[in-house]
Amino acid sequence: MAMEKMLLKDCIDIKQSVPDKKSVLKIIAHIAKKNPILQNFSEKQIYKSLQEREELGSTGFSNQIAIPHCALEGISDFVLGILIVSEGVEFDSLDKQKTKIFVYIIAPASHKSQHLRILSTISNYLRNQDNINKLLLAKSPSAIRETFLRHTLDKEELEKQNVYQLFQVIVQSDKKYEDSFEEILDIFTSIEDCNFYVVEAENASKYLYKMPLFSMFWHEDQPQQNKVIIAIIRNAFVNDAAKKLNQIIKKFKGDPGLLYFVQDIYYLNGSLNI
Repeated sequence: MAMEKMLLKDCIDIKQSVPDKKSVLKIIAHIAKKNPILQNFSEKQIYKSLQEREELGSTGFSNQIAIPHCALEGISDFVLGILIVSEGVEFDSLDKQKTKIFVYIIAPASHKSQHLRILSTISNYLRNQDNINKLLLAKSPSAIRETFLRHTLDKEELEKQNVYQLFQVIVQSDKKYEDSFEEILDIFTSIEDCNFYVVEAENASKYLYKMPLFSMFWHEDQPQQNKVIIAIIRNAFVNDAAKKLNQIIKKFKGDPGLLYFVQDIYYLNGSLNI
């Protein structure tokens, strides 16, 4: 979610006072229209869509915040904006108090999953009282944008950088790949913040050939020992590691003996010494 591309300075405004909820939605429609993504929609259409969403249930929450949002057919990307009403306005909030901060979303109707993720990101941001206070203290649209993005971008960048992948490389005791083992190991030792270890393993054939059904396929030069590198690396470094391994495989014309695969990690904690 590239919030900085969705949130334009022109789509942010500060008002001292606004008379009622209907007026808030009209102001939001007016400033949202300044985003070129909505060039084919009138303010009236945007307002109507926002109003229809409010009829399903108020988007006003507690603690002076609201997240008005709607979905439109035929737009290519999300439009985000912020309206600050310094004196607050009645907006059917959960705590029955006046609302001062309106972070609004105009979403493509076909992007429901991303719509939910953006709602969640904004909601989490606005749960922090310090973030609310900083928005209320901002004196200009530029300052509001910078304040909002500073925290949401930090969170997004952290999530992006801290997405780790499980990278496993299996090297059989075939002579050519065994000689390249140090080169393969160097790939992971050079990666920043990479946790990895090496496991000695055995070919499945060692056990299969002990079974009468498969014994006739046994031969002495069948490679038995494998080394398995199990590495946890940041997503940003996965492509580079894969590229280097592909070059090694290509060098040996794709002969069997080296295999790697990458998996997503959904939960991670702790660290290892090399």
